[in-house]
Amino acid sequence: MSQTKVLVFVAGAALSIGAQALAQNTNVSRAYTNELVADAGMNASLLQGGAPAPASAGTFSIADGSGNNRLNLGGTEIFRYNMSFRSSDTQGDQNDMTIGFNAPVNRLRFWGNVWDKALTFKIQGDWGGNNADDQSFNLEEAWANYAWDNGFSVKWGQFKLPLIREQNVDDEFQLGADRSVASYVFSQGYSQGIQLTYAADNFRVMGGFSDGVQTANTDFNSPAEADYAFNVRGEWKVMGADWNRFDDYTSWRSAPDNALMIGAAGEWQTGGETGFTADVDSLLFTVDATWEGQGWNISGAGYGAHVDPAGGTTLDNYGAMVQGGIFVSDQVEIFARYDGIFLDTNAGASQSTMTFATAGVNYYISPESHAFKFTGQFGYAFNDTSPLFASGGLIEGNTRNAFLGDSEKGEWTLIGQVQVMW
Repeated sequence: MSQTKVLVFVAGAALSIGAQALAQNTNVSRAYTNELVADAGMNASLLQGGAPAPASAGTFSIADGSGNNRLNLGGTEIFRYNMSFRSSDTQGDQNDMTIGFNAPVNRLRFWGNVWDKALTFKIQGDWGGNNADDQSFNLEEAWANYAWDNGFSVKWGQFKLPLIREQNVDDEFQLGADRSVASYVFSQGYSQGIQLTYAADNFRVMGGFSDGVQTANTDFNSPAEADYAFNVRGEWKVMGADWNRFDDYTSWRSAPDNALMIGAAGEWQTGGETGFTADVDSLLFTVDATWEGQGWNISGAGYGAHVDPAGGTTLDNYGAMVQGGIFVSDQVEIFARYDGIFLDTNAGASQSTMTFATAGVNYYISPESHAFKFTGQFGYAFNDTSPLFASGGLIEGNTRNAFLGDSEKGEWTLIGQVQVMW
């Protein structure tokens, strides 16, 4: 049976039984139900190899009496209206203004535990991607994880390597409508591999062996894969009682205390010695920090990539991002971000420095929850962005922040977005 057919079959069974469970729990409010799924540690906490918190009454869930076997079902729909204004005809007959709707995230996920509460799993797919022109189904995550009582756990399958934190925090939990442009330039994407994690009260370390960055859904003889790839990430919780505070970039007014996390990560891969892989060595690295208080947050990150192709020119590219948000009422949060990409001048790009400013507002229709929210966002490019978005650019086709590429400075964008997560 094909993978898609299996997912459809499981989804049908979960929806049928889950609907019956919901009917028996009418006293649970919709907002509370969504909050249990949305915010109970089911996303970026997976970074350490753990599983989402068990579903509670009113969620879509199937379980046996012991709790050793549980299947949860969830999903996300993100819908946008985009506007891009440019001063040149880089995009040909699209001229200097492009407007319209798209749905960049249409996600379905299954997660839970099997045989024992210590053996968890997740399967997630999306009809979307960086370029919403492609609405075909793409498998994103498919992994299992076993956790011991001593803080160690092992994870195997397809997932995002714990590197760029912006990328490890899911779409649903970003501060703005989307991640920074810089994070997409250095994104690790999804990989296939194995990862060992040790988590303590105030620090955690994750290390893995994989096929390399950007190798989702590849066979073992794919030329996209590396021969060998190793990654490691360390995180130090300087302040705060709970790791789950860092599952998103928002900090509610009801937060119990201040929280501060500092992280650093690196990934090295090499190819060209076995099979069909390209003869390229690369090193991807990052440092980041996140500080959260009662109703406010600030975070920043630096990115770097060293690429050494055989017979080619060695390149060193860098990027950075800083952003922050503050609640002006219980349900309204304003945010701003500045990010930049600094390319090696040996790359021969028409513009080596590209910086962006972003600002906007979130309205949490479901209070203190990402389950149902509206985002309005303004973006501005201070430089020529054709080396990124135009034909042959580093992230050609990526429309996640509505930038399309301009051979002159001053492209600006507007995004209106609604998110529903269950």
